[in-house]
Amino acid sequence: MNIEILEETFSLIRPVGTQFANSFYQNLFLKYPEIQPLFAETNLEAQEKKLLVSLVLIIDNLRDLTYLKELLKNMGKRHVEYDVVSEYYPLVGEILLSTLQEYLGKYWTAVVKQAWTDAYNTIGDLMLEGAKEKHSLWNHSSQNITCTLQKLRVEAIAQKVLRETDSNEKAIQRMMTDSYFQKILAKLGQEKTIELIFELLENTRLKQEKNNTNNGYVPQN
Repeated sequence: MNIEILEETFSLIRPVGTQFANSFYQNLFLKYPEIQPLFAETNLEAQEKKLLVSLVLIIDNLRDLTYLKELLKNMGKRHVEYDVVSEYYPLVGEILLSTLQEYLGKYWTAVVKQAWTDAYNTIGDLMLEGAKEKHSLWNHSSQNITCTLQKLRVEAIAQKVLRETDSNEKAIQRMMTDSYFQKILAKLGQEKTIELIFELLENTRLKQEKNNTNNGYVPQN
């Protein structure tokens, strides 16, 4: 990736980041209305903020590729929860590039376009890799969960732990000692069990945030 060009051009977007994110979703829904139902229960203003934060995180970590790869793979895993399928990635990329062109104006040269195109392709590949890992993990372990845990019981455990702990590390430690997860640990090993618990905690948080949003409360980041 051409890090210098990405950093320089995004510095022009930062001051108008809120408007940029708003324009992105307007452009996306206008050209691809079939995507809009994915956001039917989403607070769009909050979603625009998440987009901007994600872009800032990516640009600010271009020089730390190890962290960036992990960040993008985790984003891909989270997007599975929103029913985002691989076919949507090129559409989103197209709209991102066109919105960048709209805002960068005369600075949108052939070189800049190529830099952002290459960057998005890399970003998309890593997010899809994360999505595939999540599907693989859950497909591999879903039978174990169905047989030994009962999904509702597991989610109840996650909710209780989230209420009583203030960090993922503590929550994971608590859940690893639970008798149900001890059975999973014996079958999947420590690394996969920790990853499974982490995803469960994240999914539980997402459901809680969605419930709060539907009740008129939007969590503050």
